[in-house]
Amino acid sequence: MRGPIPKSIANCTKLWYLDFSGNNKLTGPIPREYGQLVNLEYLSFERNNFTGSIPSELGNLTKIKYLHLGNNALEGEFPVELASLSELEFLNVGNNFLRGSFLKVKSTSWNRLEKLFIDGNNFRGGFPRAVTAMTALTEFYMFDNEFTGGLPENLGQLANLQVFSFSSNRLDGELPDSLNNCTQLQSLEAARNNLTGTLDPLRNHSHLVLLIASNNNLTGTLDPLRNLDGIMFLILNDNDFRGHIPAELGKLPDLVLLFLHNNRLSGPIPTSLADLKSIGDINLSNNFLTGEIPPEFGGLEYLGYLSLHVNRLTGGIPPELGRLQNMVYLILDSNKLTGTIPASLANCSSLTIIRLSNNKLTGTVTQIDFLQLRSLESFSVKGNQLGGEFPVSVYNCTNLKLPDLSSNQFSEELPDNYEYSQPVLRELRVLKLASNKFGGRVPGWIWKLPDLQVLDLSHNSFTGVWPTNLSGLEGFSRLEASPDDAGGDINSIIPERVEVKGNKLLEQISIEAKGSRLELEYVLETLFSIDLSYNQLSGRLPYALGELRGLTYLNLAHNNFSGKIPQELGDLPRLQSLDLSANYLTGKIPAVLSRLSLSYLNLSYNFLEGEIPTADAFSTRYANSSFKPGNDKLCGPPLETTCVAQDSNASGRSAKLGAPSSELLDGTFWRAFEIGTAIGVVIVIGVVIGTLRTMPCARHWLLHNHNFARHLKHSRYGVFNEPT
Repeated sequence: MRGPIPKSIANCTKLWYLDFSGNNKLTGPIPREYGQLVNLEYLSFERNNFTGSIPSELGNLTKIKYLHLGNNALEGEFPVELASLSELEFLNVGNNFLRGSFLKVKSTSWNRLEKLFIDGNNFRGGFPRAVTAMTALTEFYMFDNEFTGGLPENLGQLANLQVFSFSSNRLDGELPDSLNNCTQLQSLEAARNNLTGTLDPLRNHSHLVLLIASNNNLTGTLDPLRNLDGIMFLILNDNDFRGHIPAELGKLPDLVLLFLHNNRLSGPIPTSLADLKSIGDINLSNNFLTGEIPPEFGGLEYLGYLSLHVNRLTGGIPPELGRLQNMVYLILDSNKLTGTIPASLANCSSLTIIRLSNNKLTGTVTQIDFLQLRSLESFSVKGNQLGGEFPVSVYNCTNLKLPDLSSNQFSEELPDNYEYSQPVLRELRVLKLASNKFGGRVPGWIWKLPDLQVLDLSHNSFTGVWPTNLSGLEGFSRLEASPDDAGGDINSIIPERVEVKGNKLLEQISIEAKGSRLELEYVLETLFSIDLSYNQLSGRLPYALGELRGLTYLNLAHNNFSGKIPQELGDLPRLQSLDLSANYLTGKIPAVLSRLSLSYLNLSYNFLEGEIPTADAFSTRYANSSFKPGNDKLCGPPLETTCVAQDSNASGRSAKLGAPSSELLDGTFWRAFEIGTAIGVVIVIGVVIGTLRTMPCARHWLLHNHNFARHLKHSRYGVFNEPT
């Protein structure tokens, strides 16, 4: 069936069962004439596209026991006439667009009502007090509305209540003490409200299976949870709980999921949690926990998710964790863990996420046999004291999307064997190797990563030139979404689990852009960043940069690049941040750069010359710091240096301009410094040649410090400012 339902059905007055559910194609209003079907006991309009209001005439169905109006597009207020349906046992008006108060009457005739669904609407006002008199009620779903105020003190009158779900409202106050009288309660969902107080009203709920009270302002300790013998799902994250984690939680035999993250819990992790033989998920992150990770956790056969990040844990990573064959997520970053990464982690063949960042780990990562970690998608060890070579075996992780080895002491050259590494590299979306001691040329396989979005090799000692062919970076060449999607504020909620979902790679990373460090909580498909700053790369910037049409941030500062700025950079419609400072770039600033909507530009400390482009208000969009210091031959706004016509009288007119500015003096000083340095080098060359012939160590020092004078000059660089 599709379209409106016929009014003529109302003539079938002897009908007792009428079901329109599950069509998804029925539209239009519910006929008011159906109020004539006085013998109906069962009436369902579920899962369609009915519109309009709920007919008040349905209040005439005095024999109705089952009434389902859920999952439609009904609007308006709930008709008070339905409050007189004394035979009603089941009522569902959930997932519509109903508004106003749910029940404007103080009492109803719903003495037999067992299941009530009003969730997913726009109901407002206080808790519907008439509900507390429905003593037969076993299930009440009112989540995802806009109810305000507190829960009624007489809520305990619902002695038969088994399921109570009121998440995602704006309810406040404490859980009423009378809730202890609801001894049959099995499921309590109270998340995302403004509740305060403690968990004491739940102390005697031995039948409780599901407790979700996350994202509130609950306080006190977790001691009331000791007696929840039947609990399976305990979700109390994002509150203000304090004190220790009770050791008695380890005696809850059926506990499957334990989420206590984002609280103020302290003390050690109880070793008794290792007795939770059914546990699958443990998240204790973002607390103040101390001590060591219990090695006994290695016996949790079904543990798939272990997150302990952002605590004060010490000691090593227990090798016993390598026995967790079902573990998918291991998140231990931002603690004070020491020692080496146990090789036994390679036995956890189901691991998808390994995050060990921001600890004090030492040693290497080459002991890990990544060949066994075929499911690995994210591997982050940034901010430790790890060293040694790049782990070649990581190439065997054919699903790897984000390796982050930045801010360590890794050294040597990156292996350059694309044929060997190709199977894994085709999945890479983020490659972060910044702030290490890598040297040599950037291997060719990096420029052939088809899905790469973020490349950060900054603060290393890479040398060589940039390849002229960048066609392998297919991801950077795509231009599917609008430029407005590319940047701005791309942060959202911090993911509880890191995964690839939809158009987001849910993993926290940081990138250098817009003159500062940006902390990103996930990577959008529209974010494309290249950072090669603070290396020793040389040669000309390739014209092929213009083919990277999706590029958002480009940072090549503090290298040895020379030649002109490629005109093709003007073909990058999404580019928001461009930093080419502290290189040896010459020539004029391409006028085509005025096409770009850059929020940050830094061309300082180069040898650019000529007039700063004025088209599209380019010269007024940026401060002096985008062009100075350096670039002594640049002129025009926003600089104070006026551009002078180049003719035979140019020098004479220049002399009439008066005393040179401090900026010009600064440029003159450095030119004099460079000339003097050159003369000094000539004088010393004879001595150096003789020394090099007789002292191999001196020859080695000179060859590796040929940029000494240049780095001395760059040492006076200040903080680059955001454009005005």
